[in-house]
Amino acid sequence: MKSTNTGWVYLAMLIAIAGVIIHIGAVFGGPAWFVFFGAPPNIVASARAGTWLAPVSSLIIAGLMALCVLYAASAVGLLRRVPLLQPGLAGMAIICLVRALLLPFLAIDHPELRNTFEVVSALIWATAGVGFAVGFGITTSGG
Repeated sequence: MKSTNTGWVYLAMLIAIAGVIIHIGAVFGGPAWFVFFGAPPNIVASARAGTWLAPVSSLIIAGLMALCVLYAASAVGLLRRVPLLQPGLAGMAIICLVRALLLPFLAIDHPELRNTFEVVSALIWATAGVGFAVGFGITTSGG
């Protein structure tokens, strides 16, 4: 790919790789990891109780993030074109951007969301969303 915007796609790919590592790490890191990374209370309770909900849901999220890595890598030509590349990238971009843009609205009624971790997370989600959107643009324009 010859686009000068591929840096955004590589950044989205790195964010997704970090997400994979974090979610797999949480399975081995235990309840403290789930708490630190803001898992919902029922997931933290599952991790503490040793039930399947926490590790299975964490591994499912890691798998979805791994798919994001594959699609971003395909968009910049590191891998062969994956099936449904354009709709996949578009969906990933929408999910990431909506997740990022929801924070200010949710924080109005939920003051517990007004903290540095949530703001940084929203910025990371927004950056990934831009990267997947750029990847979508690259694949629709041919480079």
